[in-house]
Amino acid sequence: MPEFEERADQLSLEAIDASLADGQIFKRARQKLLAPGAKLLVGPRGTGKTHVMRYTYLRALKTPSAPLALYASFSRYLNLEPLLKKSPDALKRFHSWVIARLLLSAFECVTDLNADSTCLSKHDPLYDEAKLRELVSLLERGSGTEVYEEFGQNLTVDHVLRAVRILTQTFSRGRAVLLLDDAALSLADQYLVAFFEIFRLLKADNVAPKASVYPGSTQYGPTFHASHEVEEVPLWLAIEDAEYLQIMGDIANRRLTPEEVTTINPDILDLFKYVSFGIPRVFLRLLREYFDSKPGTSQQKINKIIERQAALIGAEYDSLGLKLKQFSSLVVTGRKLFDRAVTDIAEAQSTDVRTRNITLGVRQELDRSPLADRMLRFLVEVGLLFPLQAVSHGANRKYDRFIPHLAFLYQQGAFREGKGTSLRSLALLMQRPPSKHPIRRDLATLLTPAEIQSLRLDLPPCQNCGTQRLNDSQKFCHQCGEELVASSLFEECMKLPLEDIPDISKALITRIHTDTKLRTIGHVFASQNASGDLQQANYVGPVRAEGIIKKVTLTVNEFLS
Repeated sequence: MPEFEERADQLSLEAIDASLADGQIFKRARQKLLAPGAKLLVGPRGTGKTHVMRYTYLRALKTPSAPLALYASFSRYLNLEPLLKKSPDALKRFHSWVIARLLLSAFECVTDLNADSTCLSKHDPLYDEAKLRELVSLLERGSGTEVYEEFGQNLTVDHVLRAVRILTQTFSRGRAVLLLDDAALSLADQYLVAFFEIFRLLKADNVAPKASVYPGSTQYGPTFHASHEVEEVPLWLAIEDAEYLQIMGDIANRRLTPEEVTTINPDILDLFKYVSFGIPRVFLRLLREYFDSKPGTSQQKINKIIERQAALIGAEYDSLGLKLKQFSSLVVTGRKLFDRAVTDIAEAQSTDVRTRNITLGVRQELDRSPLADRMLRFLVEVGLLFPLQAVSHGANRKYDRFIPHLAFLYQQGAFREGKGTSLRSLALLMQRPPSKHPIRRDLATLLTPAEIQSLRLDLPPCQNCGTQRLNDSQKFCHQCGEELVASSLFEECMKLPLEDIPDISKALITRIHTDTKLRTIGHVFASQNASGDLQQANYVGPVRAEGIIKKVTLTVNEFLS
């Protein structure tokens, strides 16, 4: 049984240094993380964001000419989620928690550089490592009121920036980068908006924040304009990349012993490389499953392992509907779209094995709603669809292109030749020339009219305590007894056209209608980056977009109050 850890956050810095695969996609990401300017490292879970960030931190420590790098993880943010329901100052405590974690990363940097922590602590009584650790620990346990009121509530972004400048001077570094890992606080959207407000304030002269996020559920809030303020750095290795097999093989060679590598059939190894779909964590999981599996024929073992992994990925996607209640209907409908797309592509591919035809083209209908766009993004977030560059086939015939997860295509028989499936069939197919045209579909051919009509935001939780309601007909919260917003009232509010919002001129509404797909309040609420979408309209910049979002929010609050 191979002894390796799949998750990079559980590896030592020494193991991180030795185990990062070589390849242009990872080199480019490291360069971007050390470069000036704010960056978002974007990719589904398991694509290597944490590994690249920690490796970049280590390389910066060892390179005197590199910028000063601080690394902080915010993966434990959900420990503070109960505060939203029981503490009126939950957002302020969360703010203190983020600042404390950032200051602790400064102390950790000092330790890793083998310096004395007094180089920082002597400058300010709030630079107290022991108190910072106590504050973080207590807040993550749902307590710490006393230490927060006496100490934590005094922490500000300015304390972080000052600490960073002290360290850049102390260690003779020209500038600094802040590596903020696990910043996609998707399961507590109030915290997520607050986090990116801090992120925005961390941008300063010679200080550049970098954050790792997911492509689908990360919502940035009205004051953070992702399309204008940061550069997105994708980190998801494409299966059609010329270096794909080499990079995935490098991952195996770095995480397995030479003896373990020689015990696995090269054809099986290549098959695992492809059905992991460019996600290193899944690839390592497949290898572990293979070495742990009971004796049997190779094909039986492989089929069972792939079936289990596809079920895990599918369950992860389905769980989005439980975690993000307001999008549960989109998640359910998105799974139906994905399953039908896999069936269509598998049927087309299996009937013509001379070319590689695994790409789905979804036509960009003029009336496609932001809800439909969000549905597709959720499929990308979990890794069920790999996004390719959109292509045009003429007027009103522009297609978004995706490759569905190869494990699901494999299960559907897309790579069979004749009566059975060879271990080499998928690898051989990937070497064949691509089809000139992808499988083209409209949403209306992948979903029924009723399913398209069902794309909606789901009912909100109790407006008083945040508890999710049990059903559409529930009138009072079963937790606190507060009268709930009626389902029809909420739905009617989401259907309100933008022109019904006070203080937005007709000329502005016309430009929004002409240049964007936003038509209703629900469209604005469903948008992953409402500010960016609004700024597609002529003469709408960040300030005006923020003003529109505030007016939309005010209208909703007044409508439902």
